[in-house]
Amino acid sequence: MHHPAFTFVAPEPLRSSGDGRLAGWKIPIKDSTDVAGFPTTDGNPLRSRIATENDPIAGMLLDAGAAISAKTLTSELGATCYAERKGVPVLESPAYPGCTPGGSSTGAGVAVGLGLARAAHGTDAGGSIRVPAAACEVVGFKGRSHSVAAHGFLTRTVADQFTILGWQRPAYRRLRIGVLTEALFVEAEVDGRRGEIVDKLARSLDHDVVELHPYPEARETFEHFSARIKRAFAKTDPLDNAYLAWLKAAGQRVAAEDMAAAQEHCESLPALLAHRWGVDVLLSPTLACDPPKLGYFSSLSPEESFYQQTVWSPWCSLFNVTGAPAIALGPIHLGALTVNGAELLALAAEVEAILGGAER
Repeated sequence: MHHPAFTFVAPEPLRSSGDGRLAGWKIPIKDSTDVAGFPTTDGNPLRSRIATENDPIAGMLLDAGAAISAKTLTSELGATCYAERKGVPVLESPAYPGCTPGGSSTGAGVAVGLGLARAAHGTDAGGSIRVPAAACEVVGFKGRSHSVAAHGFLTRTVADQFTILGWQRPAYRRLRIGVLTEALFVEAEVDGRRGEIVDKLARSLDHDVVELHPYPEARETFEHFSARIKRAFAKTDPLDNAYLAWLKAAGQRVAAEDMAAAQEHCESLPALLAHRWGVDVLLSPTLACDPPKLGYFSSLSPEESFYQQTVWSPWCSLFNVTGAPAIALGPIHLGALTVNGAELLALAAEVEAILGGAER
């Protein structure tokens, strides 16, 4: 259990009862989320504090009978889709040795990918569950949220997602699925193999499948998303982190009217996507290419790193803007447009059966 994917391992796992659907499960929590009595470091030991209360997501797991055994490594303040800083172990992907395992739920992806945990908690404000799920070749689901950030879990199977969430699998219904293999938010060259996996899967689905192209307002959506993310760091103490210092300065330049325009765009986006695409679910790659070598993102200037992270993952953050559920099954990404979380998981189970684990 004492693997560097874990920033803290409890001498005795925290439990509230031995009953419930998650009895016997040990689920580590991302080290940006509080568990009473455990340290929370937010990805930097200089930020360490002992939590006095459980975050509601930890409370949900305990109430369902799970034990909370550890905290998992995160990028500092969840600001990046990689986790590399001095004083903190740098992890590599179990699926792509020598390469980034993604982030910001980095330790969660590695722990599940290595089989150190059956499931691990994560948070996702721009792909922070789904990017490491893809980079570590596991399953990562983020739930519906009224804010940009959402909680979720990384697992080996879709069935485990149903169990953790306590959802029943709904009956099959035929959906309209849009396939998008072009990069959505920035110019990015999508690896042909990853596009082929999506196209091959689309031909095997027992649903109505249509090919899509990026909607005309996609770059506007990304600008508004970027403004909201940067503004969230405007009052952050960056400590020794140059990337956070850049985010803070950029956030302080985001005006109130920019935030109002972003809010208006985000609220109108579901109707816009219904008009432009008219589908129930968006099927795309999760990542445009294989995970880059360790040190790639951290070698760039903060501004270039921010951009290149989106080049690597040019689809995921759409569903942080809409707040809708989304899931990565390794290279495959499914985002809900009209369906609920249980229906999306049911579709993901169909996809998992078709892939048979061969592509993950």
